[in-house]
Amino acid sequence: MTAAARECGSCLLCCKLPYLAELNKPIDTWCKHAAPGRGCLIYAERPGSCRGFICGWLSGHVDDIWFPARCKMIIAQRVPKHSVAEQGMAVTVDPAFPNAWRREPYYVQLRAWAQTMCIEIRVGRRCIRLHADGAEEEVRYSPSDIEGPRSDEV
Repeated sequence: MTAAARECGSCLLCCKLPYLAELNKPIDTWCKHAAPGRGCLIYAERPGSCRGFICGWLSGHVDDIWFPARCKMIIAQRVPKHSVAEQGMAVTVDPAFPNAWRREPYYVQLRAWAQTMCIEIRVGRRCIRLHADGAEEEVRYSPSDIEGPRSDEV
C-alpha cells in the first residue's frame, strides 16, 4: 500500500502527541487548531513540521492495524533525516492508553522490529527502549528533548 492510497481521515493523533515548536504546543495535548471529527482548522496554512510529518501508517510501510486512531500510537522514524534501518522507530503512545503498545498484535510486531532496529517507546515523559528479547530499558532524555525547550530557553 502506498501513502497516496491512505488518508488521515478521522485520525488527528499527530495533533495531540508531539511537541510542535511553531505552535508552542506541548506534548500530549491537543493542538488548539485540531477539531476532532473535522480535522485541522488551519490545514492549508499549517506549519512546516506538520506538513512534513508522515507517520508510519500514512507512509504505507505498515499494516492497517497501525492506524493511529485505532491503535492509540503513532509510529515514525526516530531520526527523520536517516533511514528507519539506521536509526530505528519511535512509538509515541497516547497517554490516555498507556499500555496500548503492550497489547497484541502490536507488542509482537514491536518485538519483531526490535530484532533488526532500535525501537523506542514514549508514554508521557517516560521513554523505553524495547529489546528483541522483550527486555525494556529506561532511556533518559532531558525534559527539553521530550517536551521541547521551556519558554525561557527559546
